[in-house]
Amino acid sequence: MNAKPLITPRNAGSLWGTNANLAQVLSSLTSTRRHRYPNLKLKPSRMLALRLEHKSQEPSRRYAPLFRAMAKMNNERLPLMTFQKLLRQQDLSNEKKLGDIVAKTNPALWRDRLSSLERRGWKEADIDHWVWILSAEDGDACVSRLVSSDRPKPLFVLMVILSSGRPFRSPDSLKHVLDYITKNYLAPHEAAAQDQRLGAAPPIDYRQRLSLAKFLIILRRLTARVVNYWPRSITALAEMTRIYIASLPLIEKDGNIYHKRCKIFNTALVQFSRPASFEPVRHMEFNWRAQRILLSMSDTMERPLVIDKLSYRAIRKVLVAQKKSAAERAVAVRYAKTWPPYRQDFDGHDAKRTPEDDQSRSVRAGVLATEAGYPQDDYGKALGVLGGQGADQSPTIQTRSLAPTEWTDEKSQENFFTIWAMKVRATRNAQEAWKAFNSYTNVAPTLQVYTEMFLKLHAAETEVAHDVVPGDSREVFPTHHGNFSEYELARLTPPTTTDLYQHMLSRGVKPHGMCLQHLVSNARSIAEGQQYLRDSTINASAIAHMVSAAGLLHTVLRRVPLLVFKSYVQLLCRLHPDRRGREKISHSELTRLHQAINLARARLAPGTTEAATFRPAWQIICRALARPNIALTNKERIANDIEALDLFLQVESVIGKSIGFDPEIFLYLCRTVQKLIVTQLSRVDLDSKHSSSQLPAYLMQGKSRTGTLLRNAHTTIRHMFKKLVSPASQSQPSLELPQFLNPVTPAHLHGYMRTLAFLEDVQEMVAVLNWVFDNKDMIDEEIERKGEGGRLMMAKMLCAFEAFAGPCLEVDIREEIDAKMERVTEMDDTWHWPSPEDVEVYVQADRRGGSQKLQERTIMLREQQSVR
Repeated sequence: MNAKPLITPRNAGSLWGTNANLAQVLSSLTSTRRHRYPNLKLKPSRMLALRLEHKSQEPSRRYAPLFRAMAKMNNERLPLMTFQKLLRQQDLSNEKKLGDIVAKTNPALWRDRLSSLERRGWKEADIDHWVWILSAEDGDACVSRLVSSDRPKPLFVLMVILSSGRPFRSPDSLKHVLDYITKNYLAPHEAAAQDQRLGAAPPIDYRQRLSLAKFLIILRRLTARVVNYWPRSITALAEMTRIYIASLPLIEKDGNIYHKRCKIFNTALVQFSRPASFEPVRHMEFNWRAQRILLSMSDTMERPLVIDKLSYRAIRKVLVAQKKSAAERAVAVRYAKTWPPYRQDFDGHDAKRTPEDDQSRSVRAGVLATEAGYPQDDYGKALGVLGGQGADQSPTIQTRSLAPTEWTDEKSQENFFTIWAMKVRATRNAQEAWKAFNSYTNVAPTLQVYTEMFLKLHAAETEVAHDVVPGDSREVFPTHHGNFSEYELARLTPPTTTDLYQHMLSRGVKPHGMCLQHLVSNARSIAEGQQYLRDSTINASAIAHMVSAAGLLHTVLRRVPLLVFKSYVQLLCRLHPDRRGREKISHSELTRLHQAINLARARLAPGTTEAATFRPAWQIICRALARPNIALTNKERIANDIEALDLFLQVESVIGKSIGFDPEIFLYLCRTVQKLIVTQLSRVDLDSKHSSSQLPAYLMQGKSRTGTLLRNAHTTIRHMFKKLVSPASQSQPSLELPQFLNPVTPAHLHGYMRTLAFLEDVQEMVAVLNWVFDNKDMIDEEIERKGEGGRLMMAKMLCAFEAFAGPCLEVDIREEIDAKMERVTEMDDTWHWPSPEDVEVYVQADRRGGSQKLQERTIMLREQQSVR
């Protein structure tokens, strides 16, 4: 079955046939198809984006020949005119050749070109306005200028903003762009479609025309930004696509509307399978929501849209990353402990089930693809293995994970090894993985297969829990030895990481990519990690420069792939020592974290795209600083905790200027503040008359180093929480964005509430609780998403409030929040105040004794208030 869209050429005809045609052409201010310019190899809009992205001399020299070629052109393309006007406004003293070309521009010819534009409705002032928009200092400022007025702007301005390497750091920028597209390109056609259904003649404004090709470019660029920053917003792109498909008859005037709809539909399904840049598996829930919006739209159409092979594949990629459904979990708990894991029948109902009844959603999607005429290839079989069905129809462990990379074209035969690698992944423990690793004896494993085996060898064993089933995570289950003899057990026992690595090298396979990342981040020593790097295919001088940690240069470090660089930072942080009592720690060990910070500052240099987009390195560093016992000096615990907070605040100031706010780093700052205050409290004898001067709340009012750090941390943490809970401004009704573009999870709320308690900020604790009451529906969604852990964390947050704020509340405030809780409980009886016993259990669970000490302090404050 051939489901490829059949796009036919535009209808031939006279461009200037009627006055109506003439008026339409003169107002078609954004459609280059109506102005037949030469098909240039150098796209003016691309050159304009490059010029705006690369403002330093080094990149400018790299693209200098292209810029000079653009400066010499003499047509009336709007992007070209804007590029040349930008050059006129820039200081070209360091680009002499380019400056000479601009200086020698024929003024008369430039005026003629402007006159031509004026006949199409544009003036030189408009070009100046576009230059002003595009020359803003960053992506957020560009968007702010774009939407600052209703002045007409050609489509290329939006395209350049979306294509440039200047990322959005503010969620509002995404919202403004979506609103701009909806208002200018979708809403007019949606309204016209409604008028047409009512029998009225729709008004047509060709300035608002967004061709199919341009829409698909915008969709790809928006998807790239969404998955990098706000993956939960991908459903808004699905709604935008749905509106465009519905409006297509008013936009595309030639035939084949159905085939064009199919093209948009299938392109969008593939785009919406792109994983998020952070927590990709967890965020795949939203990719599936986006795909379902389009699939539901197709089902309601008079003629459902055809799903092509790539779209079936995209759907399967998203499904393998979903949590198991209730039916899939029922199958998972019935896996036999032997291999292959055939289903065990627990009762008569199980005995009546067929193999088809046990198929996962991903496997069923593969069956539908086959029935639609797309035969199963090797990559499809690999997805089937992850979905719980082997290539030979035998069962595997349905494994929640990202889909593997697909090899295409001349490398498509490599997908055989993808099947092999997925067989290793879809196992419960290293012994089963080793059996899958050895399942092919007549061919040598590739790096992809070795990588999966390394992952199994390094995987932690899962904690015993009733709600964890095989395939839910990377953790492995205990090995089932059965009745094997000692000889058979020895044969089935997997090798050590060292033995497997030597086996890989002996076959001429060098580590790179994901394999290298995993080996480096899990190395047992710094020397071992550096040896993995030297054995790899990465430039040797770049590796030597990175591990030397002296005179670090961005230009050299960027030769190391970013994810490999992240793995080395992770190794340095993981092996940074904890305190060892009175034992002295060597200087080389104590400086590992500082080395990681220096590497991150050099590699993620200010002004680079990577600095504004790549979060993992900074997250790893902040996680290390938040460790309870991390050693930064050979002094006592309090000195280490002070150093950790000081260093964290320094790092946070760098992060704030690059990637901006990060919810994960907010949590780590909460933990870092807490551990310092707990240490400080442990040094205070609350029964002493002079104890108050050493309490954190009193120190914050003074000029000591500890007090200054806590005061700055308090300000920073409140500012970060304000960003976390800042709601997205209301968007167009048709595009529903998440209420909060940053996820506000129970962990954030508990961490912040507990930190405020240690800072004795009762007023802010009350404000947080009121915010929770006002946003209960959103929090319930997060609790449902997190499962039992989410409910437990919210219970802990309420316990923290009751233990450390409740006793100090004034009567009127207590009555107000009690009334709010009562109203909430009436609607949902799962929400209620914790019992005194629950609060006591929460307080006593603190092994370091910080909660107990803080509770004593709270009781003292209550007694002081009662005396007054």
